[in-house]
Amino acid sequence: MAGRKHLSGLLTADIFAMAVLYLIPDNWGDWQVKKILIILMAIGAVVLTALISRKKEKETHVRVAEIDSVSQMNPGQYLSKGGPVCAGSDGRYHVTFSLKDDTRLILSLSGKQAGQLAAGMYGTLIHNGSVFVSFTPEK
Repeated sequence: MAGRKHLSGLLTADIFAMAVLYLIPDNWGDWQVKKILIILMAIGAVVLTALISRKKEKETHVRVAEIDSVSQMNPGQYLSKGGPVCAGSDGRYHVTFSLKDDTRLILSLSGKQAGQLAAGMYGTLIHNGSVFVSFTPEK
C-alpha cells in the first residue's frame, strides 16, 4: 500500500494535470472528451484525498520528549510526585514525540491518553497526520 507521501505526490500530479487540461484551448479537439477527462481527474482527486485522510502512519522507536498541559488545572486533574500527568485527569496535553530522523511531532492528547506516557519513554507511535491514534511502549 502506498504511503501518505506517495499518495500526496499523486494528488499533486493529478491536480496539476487537471489544471493544464483545463487551460488547453477547446479547439485542440473534441471538447466533450476534455470535459470527461477533467471529471475523471476530479473524481481521482477526491478518491486520493479520501485515501490520504484515512492513511495511518506507524513510527517505530519513537521517544516521548515532552508532555505539556494546554488547559487550566481543574479539581479532576492532579500530578504524581514525579510530575507526569495521572490517568484520572481530563485536560488536554501537547505531547512532543522525537522520531528516528530527529524530527519532532507534537500531538494533542486527552489527559487519559497522556497519563499513560512519561517523558523518556520509547515505543511505537501510530498517528493519522496530526491525530494521535496509539502509542505502544517498548519493553
